[in-house]
Amino acid sequence: MNEVSPEPGSSGSGQPGLSPKFGFWLRCVLLVTLLGSLTRFGLAAWLALTTKASWEELSAAVLTAVPLDIAMTFVVAVIFLPAFVLPKDFWRSAAPKLFAHLFVIATAFVALFTTVATYFFWHEFDSLFNGIAVSYLIFPREVIGNLHESFNLSLYLPLIGLAAVCIYLPLRRLLSQALTRPEAKGQRRRALAFAGIATALSAGMVWNGPLASFENRQVNEIASNPVWSLFYAFLTNDEDYDGRYPGIAEQDAIPIMRTAVRQDNTSNMAPPDKRSLLRQVDNGRPADFKPLNIVIVIEESFGATFVDSLDNDRGVSISPNLDRLAKDGLFFENIYATGDRTVRGLEAILTSFTPIPGISTTRRAGSEGMNSLPFLLKDMGYDSAFLYGGLNVFDNMGRFWKGIGFDHQWDQRDIADPDAFKTIWGVADEFLFTEALKRLDEHAHSLEQIERGEGKPFLLSLLTVSNHRPYKFPHDNVPWREDRGRIENTASYADWAFGDFIERARGRPWFDDTLFVFVADHEPKINGSARVPVEWFHIPLLIYAPKHITPQRSAVLGSSLDVAPTLLGLLSLSYDNPFFGVDLRRVPAGGGRIAMAHNYSVAYGRKDQIVVLEPTGDIKGYRMPPKGGTTTQLPAPAEDLAEEAVAITQTAHRMFYRREYHWRSKAPAE
Repeated sequence: MNEVSPEPGSSGSGQPGLSPKFGFWLRCVLLVTLLGSLTRFGLAAWLALTTKASWEELSAAVLTAVPLDIAMTFVVAVIFLPAFVLPKDFWRSAAPKLFAHLFVIATAFVALFTTVATYFFWHEFDSLFNGIAVSYLIFPREVIGNLHESFNLSLYLPLIGLAAVCIYLPLRRLLSQALTRPEAKGQRRRALAFAGIATALSAGMVWNGPLASFENRQVNEIASNPVWSLFYAFLTNDEDYDGRYPGIAEQDAIPIMRTAVRQDNTSNMAPPDKRSLLRQVDNGRPADFKPLNIVIVIEESFGATFVDSLDNDRGVSISPNLDRLAKDGLFFENIYATGDRTVRGLEAILTSFTPIPGISTTRRAGSEGMNSLPFLLKDMGYDSAFLYGGLNVFDNMGRFWKGIGFDHQWDQRDIADPDAFKTIWGVADEFLFTEALKRLDEHAHSLEQIERGEGKPFLLSLLTVSNHRPYKFPHDNVPWREDRGRIENTASYADWAFGDFIERARGRPWFDDTLFVFVADHEPKINGSARVPVEWFHIPLLIYAPKHITPQRSAVLGSSLDVAPTLLGLLSLSYDNPFFGVDLRRVPAGGGRIAMAHNYSVAYGRKDQIVVLEPTGDIKGYRMPPKGGTTTQLPAPAEDLAEEAVAITQTAHRMFYRREYHWRSKAPAE
């Protein structure tokens, strides 16, 4: 085998210098760091051109992130260190050499793919990789399918592969030399020592996170590192509260949080010194009481930005069916989601639990048995079921639905139509609603039947999937419109499918005795510079039962936390429960509050002010965005609002992990 002649001072001459392998390792570290810095510079330029972020602040973010880029690359590159300690002649064999060359090409491909993915992720979520990315990566079927259906991978992957080869070619000779040249005495030891020390120092820097923190959320993202963000999200999805976020003495927190949910029909049931919101809610029981069926339609990503009468400013109508039905129902126009993920929406709507830092309780161990709408209704004689257009293994949803009391759960595998239009996320909405009608025909009963003892009232909750990337739907009933984009066309289809569902339901014997709820899980994406850009959490809420609800349009400020208490109030059902939500119909003028989480920040607001709790222990103050406006920062947070936010979030976190929010926990223990 021919060997490359050693250069002076680099072989066994005993002269000091870099180990050939170590020199190649360092070059790769610098190359990957440069690629990361170029990626960040590109995002900064994008941000400068599309927002009001200043070049000065963005430049500072890029420069202060370079040390983190270098540190993160060292930490990742530590996986290559075993190559230094293999026998000297190992890399001279044909098979190991071929593996090394292929490995460099594969590494270049992964680095470039990550770079491209960073840009796409930013475009979709206005963020570097975060908890959303982690949630997707642990479900590769959906991720790979979504990528395949959303992007032209037959174009992108070969281009990335070609670029990886272009990076490899200049390195090929250097790699061959690094593998075949002998090392001088002591070079291997010095290389390992240097690499070990550099990696250890880098790990400390990475653990402490970004070196700078900017007030502008988007600029702060630029100052971070995509790989660091991904790993941090993976390790801290169940973020602790105590010791990281602002705190308050528990004896002070308990009365504050109880005052926050007190209404004119509630009475506290918990001892004064116990962490509990357990209260009796008296909704009366009129002489003509009727136990209505309930259908809750949770619409994927159908935020207020799609609603013509709310935030749609595109110049084209997207929600004619929802707005038409809203004229005959109770429509709440000032409601905000508790997060930017479906699991947050499920948590709020079904368990009325306020958001805590990290992932939703839907995804956490210990969610089984949480107080919930299905558990309450079960005690009141209801049967319940959840029907999902996708597979319920995604995001732990099936386990969550079972754990909070649903009697039945059906998903894509239970939908009978073999010709149903599908994407990787599940069946198109119209087929989901067809299956819902079939199930309701089998399980729902009219008042006459219930009164004769021939059946029970029924709760059916639905979760749609169409209004989601890859934004594909059947065009049989909703043709593609060239005057709008993919997202707008898909939202128009989702609106049509819901309207069609209601019209098809009108002919059923159970329709007049059924209350329908339409609520979005969250907005389609989060933009804005605020830590929690509240304007991108705005969602519609419609409660529709023409025979039982007087049409009204309400401007009360509220949250998806409030869906269950408001629904129970409309049904005249009294109950004992520790819900964090309230009955929106009983909120006094100028009252109401919102709560939401984004990444690791938790926001809480009333009237025109918002406070944001940060994992650094800081509390930021913001002004509530006006219609069409943005969330703007205030010089200081409102003290009473900050105190209320801390009391509620801190107590909720402790209640969950001590199982004090769980079914029938009427005397929580310390």
